[in-house]
Amino acid sequence: MPRVIAITSEKGGVGKSTLAVHLAGAFHERGQATVLVDEDGRVGSSLRWAARADGPGLGFPVVAPDDVKPKKLAAAVAVLIDTEGRPKRKELRRLSERADLILVPSGVSALELDATRELLDFLLEAGDVGRQSRVVLTRVPPVGHAGEDARENLRDEGLTVCNTLVRQYAAYQKAAELGVLARDVRDPRAGVAWTDILSLSRELR
Repeated sequence: MPRVIAITSEKGGVGKSTLAVHLAGAFHERGQATVLVDEDGRVGSSLRWAARADGPGLGFPVVAPDDVKPKKLAAAVAVLIDTEGRPKRKELRRLSERADLILVPSGVSALELDATRELLDFLLEAGDVGRQSRVVLTRVPPVGHAGEDARENLRDEGLTVCNTLVRQYAAYQKAAELGVLARDVRDPRAGVAWTDILSLSRELR
């Protein structure tokens, strides 16, 4: 059975789909057969991202829930789910039945961190869902200590936070426009951006 990782958030603009696409790409690059399922039927950012690709594309399948093939999933090592934006509470509870790990991306601003705390509080109250949840700090300013400070503050509050900080670089926006991964764009920081994602993928195994 593949490992299922769901990526969800209650706050828009934190890079949920950017993280989903790139994390799937990192697992694929590391030799793990990966499928990305875009469950955000209203926006469909991951599907739109893949549709922009010209040439070989992302290298891994991005599918809508209705197009999921059991054989394809059975052959995968990792299945990533890009959930709908601001999912309903009942949908969040169902994630515990489907996902081995739930990643909650969050920026480092006060409003983003407050929304993340509220979501994690709910997940922790839901029992198993909370125990399999981790915060990923995204869109972290490359300069300064805002990411490190936010990570340690959340940990002091008892939340589980990934070590890796995904820093904010223009390479991600360029990648979305081209339908590729950040490593594949012409940008002086593209390699650094991709290194952050690879580091996160190794942390998650």
